[in-house]
Formats: sequence, structure tokens, C-alpha cells
Amino acid sequence: MQEFLPYLLALHGARDWLQAARDCGLTEAELRRAVQHAQREYGQVLVVAGNGHVDFTAAGEELVARARELAGAVDALQRCFAESRRKSVVAPLLQRRSVSPKRLTGPGPDAAEIDLMIEAALRAPDHGSLHPWRVLVFAQEHRTRLADLFEQEKLRRDPLAPRSDIERAREHATRSPALLGFVVSPRARTQVPLREQWLAAGAALGNFMNAAHQLGFGGIVLSGERCFDAVLGAQLGLASTEWLAGFISLGRIAQAPPQRKPVALDAVRAQWIPGPALAAAELGPRVS
Repeated sequence: MQEFLPYLLALHGARDWLQAARDCGLTEAELRRAVQHAQREYGQVLVVAGNGHVDFTAAGEELVARARELAGAVDALQRCFAESRRKSVVAPLLQRRSVSPKRLTGPGPDAAEIDLMIEAALRAPDHGSLHPWRVLVFAQEHRTRLADLFEQEKLRRDPLAPRSDIERAREHATRSPALLGFVVSPRARTQVPLREQWLAAGAALGNFMNAAHQLGFGGIVLSGERCFDAVLGAQLGLASTEWLAGFISLGRIAQAPPQRKPVALDAVRAQWIPGPALAAAELGPRVS
């Protein structure tokens, strides 16, 4: 019986055999046979036979009302399923969190996994395909030397820094299972503005962190004042035209981070409403 309900609903809405048949993709004869089959299966007359305006019996009206309720419930269920499918597609993005180094443990990603993250970064939007960024990988055997550089940078900033602050600076170089540097490296091309290259670098960094999350790692990007130290930048091999955006800590999540505070979508979303059209004189002279 269920297969005939759409035909009855179409016929009830159109009140015309030919129009309802067209709506259902059937011929009029096929629709009439389907309705007859439905009546035999239901055991009652549902539609008053005739060539003109279609009338439904009381039993037919009751069945159509129930069919509409069922269709509404099915539609609601389908919408629920569709929403669930949409959320499952973007679930990894919705679940990603920054995880501080103190919540990370080994092992960190291996070289092949880091390469996959970089591959993901290379798929980010990038005007002109300039790839205005690069990644520094600090091998484990070089982390103590990096800690020395962090200590020296701390003392340049604060020659009287207490030993606890110096140890904390050194720890920033050694604590994470894996540590990388993200460098913004703009290209000297006037047709791609600097701001767009920075946006491309940021998009690449976002893709990198999302890929790390997908591979089962926690991570965070930390910047701080050391990223602006010219001496440290030179020691890391940065050119004078490059910027150290931050250090990426990666590892397995030993302790889950606290829940993210919810953010209302209206805080970052706005509907544009066109204002009054400006006259040509208000727009200024046109440059040809």
C-alpha cells in the first residue's frame, strides 16, 4: 500500500487525473490502475470514479490525511539523517583542538607523516600557486642545540632573567615529541599582494594542523617574542624577507584539552544589506 501513497497524494492535490499522472510521471491509465490497486488492497473505495473533478470518499480523505502525517514524519527523519551526514563529513574539522605541549606524549609523527601534513598544506588556497611559506623540521638530535638558541634569545631580551625562566625557554625547544617551525616566505610579485600571500600561508598552516589531527596527533602553534628576534631568525636560516610565524608542537594526546567555549555564529557572520546606489559623481572619476 505504501508505494501507492504518493499517487494518492498527487491526485488529492491536483484533483485532476491527467495533471496528477503527469506529476507522477505516469499515463492517466497507469494512474487509474494504481488507484484501483490501492483501493483493493485497502479494502475500501477511496476515489469516486469519474472523468471530471476528482472526489475522495471519507475513507480516502482519512487515508490521505494519515499519508500526509507519515510523509511529514519521513521528511523530518530524512532531514535529520541529512544533517547527521553533513556533520559527519566535517566532524574532524569540528573536533580539532589546539593541544598544549604539556598534554602531548610520544611518539611524534615520523618523516612520512610530516610529509603528508605538508602535502595537505600544499592543497590550501594559494593565489598564483606561490607557496609563500616553508616548514622547518627540527631533528631530535638537534633539539638541545635549539634549546641553547632559545636560552640565548631569552637572555638578549632579559639579561637578568631568573634561572626558572631560562629553563622554561629551553623546555620550549625540547618538551614536544616533535617540533617544527612555520616560516612565511613571501614572493616578490606585485600581481599577488603581500596580504594575499599571508592569507595563503595561513590557509596552508590550517591545512597542516588539520592533517595532523586526522592522523591522530595533537598539536599547537606557538609564537611569542622569540619569533621576532632577528638573530634567532638568522640562526634558523631565515632570509631578511621572511618571518617566523611560530613553532608547531606535535605528539600523541596524553591528556585531552578542555572543551572549547562555544562561539555564536552571529559573532563571525553577517548578512550584507545593500545600501543606496551611489551616483557616478560620488564614485569619483574613472581611470582609463
